Amino acid sequence: MSEKRGSGILWRILISTVGVALILIAVVNILLFFFGDTAFASVSTRRVGGADDNRPVSQRYEWSLDYTFSDKNGTTHNGHTTRRGSDMSVKTDTRVYYFSFAPFLKSLESEAEPNLSQPVLVIIGVFLIYAMNKKMKQSIP
Repeated sequence: MSEKRGSGILWRILISTVGVALILIAVVNILLFFFGDTAFASVSTRRVGGADDNRPVSQRYEWSLDYTFSDKNGTTHNGHTTRRGSDMSVKTDTRVYYFSFAPFLKSLESEAEPNLSQPVLVIIGVFLIYAMNKKMKQSIP
């Protein structure tokens, strides 16, 4: 019984942590857009994986984007993200948003701009935290 209880607590902690991470990702991107510094980045792209024929032509391939930028102090930072694109190219941004006090928190412009995915991530995160931590009604046998 205690082994089952221990694994239940482990899952509750893990899934709640995923919920907190989703909320933080969305909130940090929004804060970057409004309060972060910007810099221009040098972006290199590389197509990875095979074609996903169930997607539109403009999104059939996964692309890996590596970028480098210099903050306002002249220190160089690197970043990485992935995008969907066509067989020959992918849309890239050249502007990076970052916090001057924590340049490891950074996003390309299209990831930081307010969009529908950010509130969706917050809602999913709140749902995961709520679902894993609500009090279960105990039935009396």
